[in-house]
Amino acid sequence: MKARVLSGWFIRAVLISAVFAVSADVLSPVRAQTAPAPALLKIAPLKYRQRTLASGLTVLSIENHRSPTVAIQVWYHVGGKDDPAGRSGFAHLFEHIMFKSTKNQKSENFDRLTEDVGGANNAFTQEDVTVYHETVPSNYLETLLWAEADRMANLSVNEANFVSERAVVEEEFRQSVLARPYGRLGELYVDQNSFVAHPYKRGVIGSIADLDSATLEDVRKFHETYYRPDNATLIVSGDFDPARLDAWVDRYFGRIAKPATEILRVTVTEPARTKEARFNTTGPNVPLPATAITYLLPPRRSDDTDALRVTGVILGRGESSRMNQSLVYRQQIAANASAYADLRDDAGLFDLTIITAGGKSAADAEKAALAELDKLKAEPVAAAELDKARNILLSEVLGARETAEGQAFALGEAAVSFGDPERVNTDIARLQAVTAADVQRVAQKYFTPQNRVVIRYENGNEEQGGQSHAQKAAPATTPEAFTPQETPPAPAAPRPVTFPRPIEKKLPNGVRVVVVPRPGTGLVSVAAGVKAGSVFDPNVAAGLADFTASLLTRGTKTHTAPQIAETVEALGGSLSSAAGWDGANVSLWSLSSHLGEALPIFAEVLRRPAFAPEEIERLRSEKLDELAVSLRSPGTLARLAAARVVFGDSGYGHSPGGTPETIKALDAGEINRFYQSRYQPQNTVLVFGGDITPDAAFAYATKHFSDWTVLGVAALPAPTPAEPQKGGRVVVVDKPDAGQAAVCLARPTIRRADKAYAVGRVANGVLGEGYSSRLNQEIRIKRGLSYGASSGLGARKDSGLFSASAQTRNDAAPEVVTLLKAELTRLATEAVAASELVPRKAALSGNYARALERGAGLVSALLSLTDCDLPLSSLNDYLPQVQKVTAPQIQRFAAKNLGASDASIIIVGDGRQFLPELKKRFPNAEVIPADKLDLNKAVPFKP
Repeated sequence: MKARVLSGWFIRAVLISAVFAVSADVLSPVRAQTAPAPALLKIAPLKYRQRTLASGLTVLSIENHRSPTVAIQVWYHVGGKDDPAGRSGFAHLFEHIMFKSTKNQKSENFDRLTEDVGGANNAFTQEDVTVYHETVPSNYLETLLWAEADRMANLSVNEANFVSERAVVEEEFRQSVLARPYGRLGELYVDQNSFVAHPYKRGVIGSIADLDSATLEDVRKFHETYYRPDNATLIVSGDFDPARLDAWVDRYFGRIAKPATEILRVTVTEPARTKEARFNTTGPNVPLPATAITYLLPPRRSDDTDALRVTGVILGRGESSRMNQSLVYRQQIAANASAYADLRDDAGLFDLTIITAGGKSAADAEKAALAELDKLKAEPVAAAELDKARNILLSEVLGARETAEGQAFALGEAAVSFGDPERVNTDIARLQAVTAADVQRVAQKYFTPQNRVVIRYENGNEEQGGQSHAQKAAPATTPEAFTPQETPPAPAAPRPVTFPRPIEKKLPNGVRVVVVPRPGTGLVSVAAGVKAGSVFDPNVAAGLADFTASLLTRGTKTHTAPQIAETVEALGGSLSSAAGWDGANVSLWSLSSHLGEALPIFAEVLRRPAFAPEEIERLRSEKLDELAVSLRSPGTLARLAAARVVFGDSGYGHSPGGTPETIKALDAGEINRFYQSRYQPQNTVLVFGGDITPDAAFAYATKHFSDWTVLGVAALPAPTPAEPQKGGRVVVVDKPDAGQAAVCLARPTIRRADKAYAVGRVANGVLGEGYSSRLNQEIRIKRGLSYGASSGLGARKDSGLFSASAQTRNDAAPEVVTLLKAELTRLATEAVAASELVPRKAALSGNYARALERGAGLVSALLSLTDCDLPLSSLNDYLPQVQKVTAPQIQRFAAKNLGASDASIIIVGDGRQFLPELKKRFPNAEVIPADKLDLNKAVPFKP
């Protein structure tokens, strides 16, 4: 990605729903003719248009006027498998270069044309495709079509662009592969050991050694070979006029000629596996042993694909999936277990990934996973499991199609990956046609010992590595002279953006009910927000609120945890519970047609949790395993240490997820007392968003919550007030196995209800929110020191924790600290120019509007308001407040609330590589070995 990578594993999650997306027409049940057959769910076909230009460019479009936005995507049929020999990671590197300059655009101009007008842009590289995608206000459609055609035909492939983006990609490698505990396994070892001949074995992200050896000539040749109209598909979805679209496409893309040369294609065939292979791999930062098991699959266009996809859902999707229920829940031998059919153009993999639970045997976990596959081979799947898989996939269809972008991704996956755009209209029927016999057949066919590769991943003693010897990018000192040959077309008149207004009612027992209708989506999001957040944790019981919230879905007075998961997921819904800082919530996502069936279990988990002793112990074990993993991440450690440095032992200072010590100490008594005191009707707000009328929502609320009585129990102590500690400290957590250094500047800031909140958001937007922000410009774009630098205002009900952060190679940590401090100082001492202020406001406004496009986004936004006791009118008041912010207000706010002199610096990394230089700049730097860092109390000052 540009800001930006979607790893192989993450891409699967992103596109798994989009691949099924279809039109926004309502769904209707269609019953089969024979009585025993289950009801089939039919969705009206997606209405798309298709045309092909003389150059070979395929153009697909979906007209949809639900909101004044439009999504533009260009899918190039080139990916990691097409990397030149000895140049792994090259397609991904080139994806970054495509955001640099052209003959008509300066570097980063796509951010000017998208972020700066309230839109967004990004890109990702997979094994078989590279996709560039933008979502903008629809009046900018012509502008973006011009820009996409321009970079297809006129990219400036020069030394400066090449060197700067190579440095960024190498930082991305360190962040994605080296710094993450399981980065090597997911990004490198699975593919390296699962393929013996096909280029898929190199992995998309590549290696630093190969990136170092790449040359400018390689880049130019790659562009000429693959970035051409006959290797591309243009997709436009959303608010547009078809006739104008055709004219603009002809005008800008029609002038790009089809090259006379052939497109190079991979012709290597991966040989069939003939015997099991096993590999033992290690990494320097692996908290729990992991096992990846892969089976070689046929190309994605195989007739077995649909059955394999359904098999992946049955085995590994959701709390009630076979792998989760068996390995994680019942046997408790895995901290996490997943299964997925990773489909590719030439040969795919069926992946099982198991992270062993603490104190358990990786061999036992592997044996249990293989036993689940054997059951699938030996016994046909029950009809109920097939029905559940159908509803899960249908929910993904409707979830993806809520936005123009989701519809475009769906059509692109069908057209480019499967070679047939009409597949987007046949997928649901194909999946519903999969039978129990089909699932059993593909399991028997592919899940054989001779087709199996097992990769064990454990902790090792090797050094992290990751050093680069390539030329580094030098920051530009003066603006580059630039004379474009052509200027972009001006935007058309904008269409206004409006948000639905919440409708509110209160039940007699004090439950507050809020409804934000968004008809026609086929989905409803429901959430119950309770004043039971982590701010109520006693310091010695950090994690209590989150632990209690997590237990809500782990069993009630009448249903076990597996029964709850099975019931909700069989309806195509999802149910979750968690605690934030100021509030806890239970959230339900459901097909509107099944909401009446899902709401009883939703109400039950909120009102009648069991807190069974065995569930407490099971959750305790899972939380400890999660902490064992997360506390090995430099970024996580830096965030948690920053909170202790800023707030000490006062409110907001502790870890909301707890520590190993506090989680071990939690007992049933304090969990029950916390629940009885905080989870009461007068502390609860119910929010319904999506395809539901206010009358129906109020009727549901009355039915399920009006008899919830107020308990006369003793109130818990009020939250400990946030008391900021003295700032200006420099604290180093020395972690010798860190693959990167996490650098964070942190200080207290305003409350969410502060009248200056909108000013603070704009100030933070200028500083560190978005790709075009100052921090990202200075640290990533100009110097290639990080994959991304950002800041967050962190305003909460009682106080706020502002942070500015970046991860960088260990030796560059002192330089990044200096850059972060300089930008905070500049914001407080220099007025922001209008040329910067206007686009940053637009970026904030666009991000806000896109977040509210989905029902779930509306519900989340309203809950955050109620957590801080803010009026619901704030939902619609926020954007006008943002537009009124002035440059002098930003400067005053930054001087008062974001001052660099009061900020503390926290660095987590390999001190051997940066401490000498850091102490030259900050002689009073405090050093704490990572294994001596105690997150249970304030970080003591150590001169």
